[in-house]
Amino acid sequence: MSGSAQTDYTDFTRENYRRLIRLARDRYAFRGYTDDLAQHEQPFVLWRHDIDMSVHAARRLAVIEQEEGVRATYFLWMHSHFYNLFEREISDRIRDIVRMGHEIGLHFDCEYHGEVSEETFLSQLRVEAEWLSNHFDVPVDAFSFHNPDARSLGHDQLHYAGMVNTYAACFRQEIDYCSDSNGYWRHRRLEDVILASPARLQVLTHPEWWTDAPLSPHERVKRCIEGRANAVRNLYETQLAAFGRKNVGS
Repeated sequence: MSGSAQTDYTDFTRENYRRLIRLARDRYAFRGYTDDLAQHEQPFVLWRHDIDMSVHAARRLAVIEQEEGVRATYFLWMHSHFYNLFEREISDRIRDIVRMGHEIGLHFDCEYHGEVSEETFLSQLRVEAEWLSNHFDVPVDAFSFHNPDARSLGHDQLHYAGMVNTYAACFRQEIDYCSDSNGYWRHRRLEDVILASPARLQVLTHPEWWTDAPLSPHERVKRCIEGRANAVRNLYETQLAAFGRKNVGS
């Protein structure tokens, strides 16, 4: 592993995340996707999280943001292999995020639904957004595509199914963008972008990439997988003990 690549890992610590939030807070007003952005002449940032793997990690970032006095939007994936929105522990952490003053949106997976008509696409958006809204008792006014490809990005209007589309043409063409997808900076380092201070900026982070100690993306994903497996095993063993049943072969 080269020294430069190792240095990049230090970008993704929670300590550095707090520092980046402070850098951004000093330069930008933090806005939400339903704000009337055209009326905001001062520099603004849309700060969003697509939660692909870890709601636990998302809550950790939400605490930092709350402590630093900023708000973000957390996009929830109904079909994640890494977490289950129906689980009480997961739902409770998302409710914590909401109580901190953050917003939630829908992380929509076109691949899960397959090739569908435009009418069905809109219907699926509504169904998933309504479930999130009802379950967490909050409005869901924006959505982001999971693993956006040519098909999903072909939906480039600002609104679909009554929600703001974070991949709308106006965002992609008129607002600067920085993303940590797959655990590395896909375009430019976030710090460099913030210091350059474009007037309008959209930041996408994925909470699972931000850890207390520097780790490679592979190690971070491994932690999510093993943490999920351990949690399921502990739940099973706890339930057996609670009902006085044997864990045969353990």
